[in-house]
Amino acid sequence: MKQIILLLALAWNCHATVLAQDYDTFIKKMKLLETEERAYMDTIFKIYKNDEVRNKPYMPKLEDVRARKLQFAREAINTNRNDPRFVDVLNFYVFNFLSIDELARELELFGPEARTNPAWKSMKSYVTYKPLNAVGKKCADFTVKGHDGQDIRLADVLKQHKLVLLDFWASWCGPCRRSMPHLKEVYAAYKDRGLEVFSVSLDDKAAAWEDAYKKEALPWTDGSNLLGWKDPIAEQYAIRGIPHKVLVDSEGTILGIGFYKEHELEDTIEQYLKKHQ
Repeated sequence: MKQIILLLALAWNCHATVLAQDYDTFIKKMKLLETEERAYMDTIFKIYKNDEVRNKPYMPKLEDVRARKLQFAREAINTNRNDPRFVDVLNFYVFNFLSIDELARELELFGPEARTNPAWKSMKSYVTYKPLNAVGKKCADFTVKGHDGQDIRLADVLKQHKLVLLDFWASWCGPCRRSMPHLKEVYAAYKDRGLEVFSVSLDDKAAAWEDAYKKEALPWTDGSNLLGWKDPIAEQYAIRGIPHKVLVDSEGTILGIGFYKEHELEDTIEQYLKKHQ
């Protein structure tokens, strides 16, 4: 607790004046807020763990510092609309709190010089493609190279199966690799009922991709253009992070995206198959 009190005192000056005059000033003040945030998180998750009674007073404080981080970032952005570095501030600190319409408005407020930051173009593209990637919409067709060097087109895969689960992954993605055992269980349970998994690697190095493919022993379709995040497919599917999963039917209609909750993928597959026996 003494640590938290000390950090609160150190960070007070940051809260008193939230407007950053330049990027270096912003970073220094944001680090104070992040240090305060980590102190509360350490108290909650490391010291008291599952003790809800002792944790209760700290949760509002954690939420408060996070709200102050967001406010500080947004006000700093508003006073530095011509600085390309504050496009990164929007991307890192504010992006996840905005709707598509809000993000679009924020991007339009940046000046010409700020728009030279590649992150501006990336977020602008996200604004364009995210609404197209929703349940009920048609998925974008694409082509990747298989491990034999031959083209694999999504449209061709769709014709052969009732359901196709697009699994965007990469050799370097720990969560992607850890999700493979569960994905294999789902595949084994539903492959005879019309499910195919189509993994698309966002690797950019052939050796790493091939090695991971062999180690994971993937029993389904897998391909990559070896372009990493520069692959247009990532842009078309509005992918901000991996693993990223999209379930589509044989017509290319999107049935679900993400599947982060337990059994969510299985439930969606089961519901579809019951309706289309």
